Amino acid sequence: MELISPQESTPSGFTTEWRGAFGNAEVNALHAECFEHRILTDDWWSQVNRFSLGWVCARHSGKLVGFVNVAWDGGVHAFVLDTMVSLAFQRRGIAMALMGEVVDRAKDTTCEWLHVDFDPHLRPFYFDACGFRPTDAGLIALK
Repeated sequence: MELISPQESTPSGFTTEWRGAFGNAEVNALHAECFEHRILTDDWWSQVNRFSLGWVCARHSGKLVGFVNVAWDGGVHAFVLDTMVSLAFQRRGIAMALMGEVVDRAKDTTCEWLHVDFDPHLRPFYFDACGFRPTDAGLIALK
């Protein structure tokens, strides 16, 4: 399944921005909400500017309500990390808009592959809604 363009998929009243400006505090708060942990003080801005192909911010009335990071290996592989939408704004198409922007922008680079891994309950989103396909992969838990 091919993703629709971000312009078609961004719900009314929401904006998405590739490599958009954000504050560390707002991403840390969103990450804590979405991944159910205490609020950390990570330096997201430095991290994404150093290691990422890009990222997408979703905003509603100026408030950060969605975020996704696209790390890469500096070559042909990009990796979707930390897809987040605030609980109060889920099920409105925001995650689809984030992923649409990611796919469109990644296609404009030298990348040939876009990888994602996820928890089993997210299979319908990534496979059915976003067009990723299953593949063999391996994982070693380091901690």
